[in-house]
Amino acid sequence: MAKTNFSGPITTGPIQVNTGTTVGSNVRDAAFVQNKMAFPISYANFVVTTDADRLAVTGSNGASTTSVTLVDATQNVPGITSDGGFEMASVITLTSAGNDSARTATVTGTDVLGSSQTEDVTMANTGVATSAKTFKTVTSIAIDGSGTAGTLSVGIIETGLISMACRSLFNEYPLAQTSSTTDKNLANNIVIPAWSRITDIRFIVNTAFDTAGFDMQIGANVAQAAGATLNSLDLDYFAGDADNDVAAVGSNHIPVGFDQTSAQMKNCLNVSDDDASGYEIDKAVVITAKTDDALTAGDGVLSIEWLQRINNTN
Repeated sequence: MAKTNFSGPITTGPIQVNTGTTVGSNVRDAAFVQNKMAFPISYANFVVTTDADRLAVTGSNGASTTSVTLVDATQNVPGITSDGGFEMASVITLTSAGNDSARTATVTGTDVLGSSQTEDVTMANTGVATSAKTFKTVTSIAIDGSGTAGTLSVGIIETGLISMACRSLFNEYPLAQTSSTTDKNLANNIVIPAWSRITDIRFIVNTAFDTAGFDMQIGANVAQAAGATLNSLDLDYFAGDADNDVAAVGSNHIPVGFDQTSAQMKNCLNVSDDDASGYEIDKAVVITAKTDDALTAGDGVLSIEWLQRINNTN
């Protein structure tokens, strides 16, 4: 089927600028045409099995470890590929056999969008420390000072944050396409042009997520100084937080069902609000969620509506 594509925003109304004070004659009455995209998700995309040594084993990381020996520095951390063919990301755990509470682990890898990412994690005293950021890959972990007091393992946890980019290489659901499909449909993608204004974020749950809590936040990439992409993913840039439960059947939208702070609202009013000036970029939307226990059911659809580039176009 043929289609018409407009690279810029579409406005309606006969009067595009203000040249006077008479409404209907010379006062701007233009409006922007609203855009909307949707992204379906399944519980299966957020299921991991706790594995304390998935990334690094104690046998390779004994006392005084300062540079962690990884099982595979290129592996997909949670071991999940989304329905649309993109690798996902999750938090990591560092399990200390000794008292490492005075030690800091500097984790280096990539976020769910593939941009470089680092995090300094304060380690535990004979226990588990968990990263705040989600990693798609971990390429190195450095321990400061004299290193670990005892053995160390690095892994993943069932109830930790998991991030999914709202991107698809093919339409797995509802069209049942695969990576080998010839004419791939790209309906399941949410990327919002710079300077746009989000007017609604909604997550409709059709089948309840069978967990005590399924907490969701909506984030995006944010341009850093001079346009750098290091540590550029903000997990809750637009809405939600680590305690925003959306498990039950229903419609969750900002600000009811999806928590939203004043800062998040401002980021929606101008998606480029936190970008470094002069380096405003399109926003690849990211869903980050965590479950309170094992998931075996649940599906829903995230939809976002926006006015394209309204903040720098008249």
